[in-house]
Amino acid sequence: MTLDEYFDEIDDPLFAELGLLPREEATKWSEDLSGHPIVDTLQGFVLDDPDTSDHHLLLGKAPLDGCVFYLAHDGESRVVFNSLDSFLKAARNAAEQGEELRDLHPDGSPVARDQRALSALMNDLLDGGTLTDVVTALIPSLDLLDLALLERLARDEDFFLGEAVAVEVGRRPTQALAPIARMCAAHPHVQVAQAGQRALDRLQPPNNQANRH
Repeated sequence: MTLDEYFDEIDDPLFAELGLLPREEATKWSEDLSGHPIVDTLQGFVLDDPDTSDHHLLLGKAPLDGCVFYLAHDGESRVVFNSLDSFLKAARNAAEQGEELRDLHPDGSPVARDQRALSALMNDLLDGGTLTDVVTALIPSLDLLDLALLERLARDEDFFLGEAVAVEVGRRPTQALAPIARMCAAHPHVQVAQAGQRALDRLQPPNNQANRH
C-alpha cells in the first residue's frame, strides 16, 4: 500500500475517533517531532495524534522501512506492524469495535525480514554510544539468533538494553538463549537481574521450577 492509497482510505468518518492524520497534518507533526532520536534515526513519519502523547510512525529507515512503529511517551516503544496495510486493517478493526488502536497491537513485534542489516544497524548505533534508546526499541524486532549481539547488549552499561534483552528472551524462550538469560540474571542491576531470572524460569521445565521454590 502506498501513502497515497493510505490517505485515500482514511478519508472516512469511521476513523475520526482514532486521530489518524490527513497528509498535511501528518507532515506537520513529522516536522514538529524532528529532533527526536527515534524519529530522526528511523526516519519516522507520523500517522496519528490520538491526544495521548503517543504516536504511530511509518518508518523509512532500512531494514525496517515500511513498518509501523509505536512511539510511546511512557511505555514500550517498538515496531507493532510490518506494513501500512496491516496498520490500516488494525485501525479499521479498532474503529468498528470502538477500541483504541494501541489495544490491538500484537503481543510481540514482527521480526525484521533482514536480520543481518538490523544487527549491523544496531551495532553501528552502539558504536556511536549516544542512541541506546533507539537500540532498546529495536530489540523486539530481532529474531534472537545473533548471540554475539545479544551478549553485547546484555553487557552494555545502559541497563535498559540488558533488561530489554531479558524480556524478549522470556517472551521467546529457547535453550540456545539460556546463556544470555543467565548473563542477565547475574547482572548487577536489579531490573536486569529480575527480568533475567524470569527468562530463566521460562526456560526451565515446570518440575524444575517447583523444586527450586
